Amino acid sequence: MNKTLLGYVPNESPIYAVHPFVKLFFLLIVSLFPMFVTAPDWNIGLMFVIIIFMWISRVNMKTLKIYVPVAISMGTIIFISYTVLGGTHPEFELLARVWGINFYWERVRDALVVYFRILPMIFTMVFFLSTSRERDIIVAMRSVKVPFVITYVFAMALRSAGMVLEDFQIVRQAEQARGFDPTGKSLPYKIRQYVMYMIPLFALSLRRSEEFTNALVARGYAFTGEFSKVKRADYILTHYSYKYFDYIFIALIGIAFIALLIFRYGFGYFLVEQSWLMRILHGAVS
Repeated sequence: MNKTLLGYVPNESPIYAVHPFVKLFFLLIVSLFPMFVTAPDWNIGLMFVIIIFMWISRVNMKTLKIYVPVAISMGTIIFISYTVLGGTHPEFELLARVWGINFYWERVRDALVVYFRILPMIFTMVFFLSTSRERDIIVAMRSVKVPFVITYVFAMALRSAGMVLEDFQIVRQAEQARGFDPTGKSLPYKIRQYVMYMIPLFALSLRRSEEFTNALVARGYAFTGEFSKVKRADYILTHYSYKYFDYIFIALIGIAFIALLIFRYGFGYFLVEQSWLMRILHGAVS
């Protein structure tokens, strides 16, 4: 098993045959797709495609359940922001009035559009972090001549994200060791528990940052002054080389993005008005 930023992937996973820059390019480009798509149908399809990629890469799919409370809480906040806090709009179609709060179809629709725009971005990031190591980040950025300082800071930020999840598991195991069992608890109760985890996780993050600082000082790293101007050898790049299918993947991702822009702005596709899912939902709640 190889340790990635968000877990472990088997050594024989086909994802390791791909150059690290291809994965980074996939993250940067594919995460932009939902910004140009307002129809939830296509964004849901993109999420399923990413899940298939995770399955092909042999990522442990059980790790996805960690993000279920996050997705539910995020969706709840978005829905409340667009409906309960959305104000009064007589020009909109009124679906219901509950406790003096008007629920308009247009506000519900906009909330769903925003929610299903954010979810594919999260799925893309999870896929990238679940299949990438710190070394992959450094190789991908150094292969396109990104300055060492930016590369190092970015890699450490991603590594910190993986450490937060590790600390999260430590906190949960500590609770279980003290007799806490969340089995059978209601979903709101579990969400409150996740919020309470922020306090120990924040304290552990501060401790991790201090450890990072001391480790950098002990190894003589400097981002300013004369030592920061020393040219560093990219020895790690000698272990990675582009293969013909890497260029094919890069070309396909770029072509897909260009095609998306052409169909979106040239032919008016991917609009929420064309969504069959929204039409079905509108007919059900009207």
